[in-house]
Amino acid sequence: MAAADFEIERLRLQAAGSLPAHCFDDFQRLSRTLLHGPAFQWLLVDAPHELLRKQVMAALDGVLHAAGLQINRLPLGRRIADVATLEKRLLKNAGKAAVVHVIGSQGWFDAARWDAFNVRRERIAAEVRARLVFWLDAEAIALASHGAPDLWAWRGGVYAFTPLRSTGLLRTDTVGGDAPFVPHRDGPDVRSMSERRRRIADIRAWLDSHGSAADDLIVAPLEELGRLLHAVGDYDAALAHWRERELPLHRLRGDDRRVAVTQGKIADVLQVRGQLDEVLRIRREEQLPVYERLGDARSVALTQGGIADVLEARGQSDEALRIRREEELPVYERLGDERERAVTQAKIADVLEARGQLDEALRIHREELVPVFERLGDVRARAVTQGRIADVLEARGELNEVLRIRREEQLPVFERLGDVRERALTQARIADVLEARGQLGEALRIRREELLPVFESLGDVRSMALTHGGIADVLEAWGQWDEALRIRQEEELPVYERLGDVRARAVVRWKIALQLLGRTESASLAEARQLLEAAYADLSRMGLPEAQVLAEQMRERGLTVVPST
Repeated sequence: MAAADFEIERLRLQAAGSLPAHCFDDFQRLSRTLLHGPAFQWLLVDAPHELLRKQVMAALDGVLHAAGLQINRLPLGRRIADVATLEKRLLKNAGKAAVVHVIGSQGWFDAARWDAFNVRRERIAAEVRARLVFWLDAEAIALASHGAPDLWAWRGGVYAFTPLRSTGLLRTDTVGGDAPFVPHRDGPDVRSMSERRRRIADIRAWLDSHGSAADDLIVAPLEELGRLLHAVGDYDAALAHWRERELPLHRLRGDDRRVAVTQGKIADVLQVRGQLDEVLRIRREEQLPVYERLGDARSVALTQGGIADVLEARGQSDEALRIRREEELPVYERLGDERERAVTQAKIADVLEARGQLDEALRIHREELVPVFERLGDVRARAVTQGRIADVLEARGELNEVLRIRREEQLPVFERLGDVRERALTQARIADVLEARGQLGEALRIRREELLPVFESLGDVRSMALTHGGIADVLEAWGQWDEALRIRQEEELPVYERLGDVRARAVVRWKIALQLLGRTESASLAEARQLLEAAYADLSRMGLPEAQVLAEQMRERGLTVVPST
C-alpha cells in the first residue's frame, strides 16, 4: 500500500472511531464505497436525526477531502419544486464535485417523485458522473424500494446512522410494557450486518418482556428473528429457532402453510450442510402435500424445483430435467410468470451444459432468456444471463470471447447498478480465466486486491473462503506449497466447517490431502489418508459424483480409500 493510501486508511479509521460506536461499521462501508467505487454511484443513507447526520457528514467529508474528492451539498427544499428541477441541479453540481450530498427534507420524496426519478434514471446515470449520496429517512427509502424497483436495483448501498435508542427497528417503548411489536417493512432488507445484529437483540428483548403475549402477537417477531439469524450466517441458531420456537407455534395455531414454509427454510440450510436425504424427505413429505392440499400451484412448482436441485447435485440429471420440464415449466406458463419460467429455463440449460450439450444450453440462454429479460427491462438479469453464456463458452475453450463478455457485457452493467457483489463475482470469473491462460500474477492480484476487500466489507465469509482457495491454487502452481497449505488449513477449511458446508469441506480436505501426499514424512501421509477417508465419506453420504472421481484418483496413486465412520 502506498504511503498516501495508508494515510487515507488511517484517517478513515480515525473518523469512524470519532462517531458513536454503533455507527462504526456503516461509516466504514460508506467511506470505502465512495473512495474505491465507480465514478457514478447512487447511495442511500437513513439519517433522520439532524445532529447525528451532521456529525457523520463532517467525518466523511474530512476523509473525502484528504483523498482529493471535491464535495457539494444539495438540500431538497422549496427551491427544488420537482424532480425535473432536481435533475438539472444534480447535473450542475456534478460538474463541480465528485461527491454530491442530496439532503432530503421529510416527505419530499413521495411515491410520485420516486416514480418520476425512476423514469429519469438512465439519463441521470449517463450524464451525472458523480457519487450521489441521498440522506433521507427510513420512510422515503422504503418508498423507493416499493415504488421504483428498477431504480432500486441501481443502488450502490444502503446505510443507517440512527440514534441507538431510535434505530427505526423497534419503537422506543417496545421493550417492556404493553406496546405492540413493530415489524420490519416488507421489501428488500437493506440493513447492514451490525444493524441486523442490533435488531436480533431488540427482538429477543421484546420477546423476553412479552412472555405472556397472545400467540398471534408473537408470530411476526419470531419469523423476523429466524430470517435474521439465517441472514447473519448463524445457521445453528436459525435451525434451533425454527425447530424449537416457530414450528411448535405454527402447529399450535393450526397454520399449515406457515409450517410448510418453515420446513422449507430448514431444508435450505440442511442442503448447504449436505443432508440431502433429509432435504428430499422434507420437500416431498412436509411441503408438497400441504401446498397440494391448499391448491397453491406456484408453491408446488417451487418445491418441485427444490427437489430437482437435490437430484441435480447428486448427478440424477435425467429426473431433474423431467421435473423442470414437466412439473415446473407448465405451471409458470399457465400462471404467466415469465420470470420464474426464465429461471427454470436457466436451470435446464445448466444441466444440459453439465451433460456436454453446449449448443442447446447456448440456444436457451440466447433465444429463450435474453429476450425475456430485455422485454422485462431487467438489465441485471440480462447481465447475469450473459455470464451464463460466458460459462458455456468457457467450457468450449473460447476464452477470448469469455473475457470480452465479462468485461464488456457484465462489469459495466453491475458498475452502473452499483451492484458491488455481482461486480466482484464477475471479477472472480475473470481471474479464473486469466489463471487458465497462465496469467497467474494478474489472477492473484485481482483476488488479493479487488475481491478480498469487497467480500470482507460485505461480510461474505463464503466468498472470502472461495477467494482464498483461488489464491492457494496460484501459489501451488508457483511451487509455494507451504503458504498454499497454510491458506487451505487456516483460511478455507475453518469457514466451511463453521458453515456446515459438507461438500466444500470435503473438496478442501481433498486438496490438502493431495498436497500432503507429496511429502515424505509419515505423519503427513497418515494425515492425508485420514483427510481422504473423511472427504470420501462426506461425498458418498451425499450421493455426489465427485466421490467416484476421488476414488479413481486414489486408485491411480495405489491407494484404497476406506470411508471413515
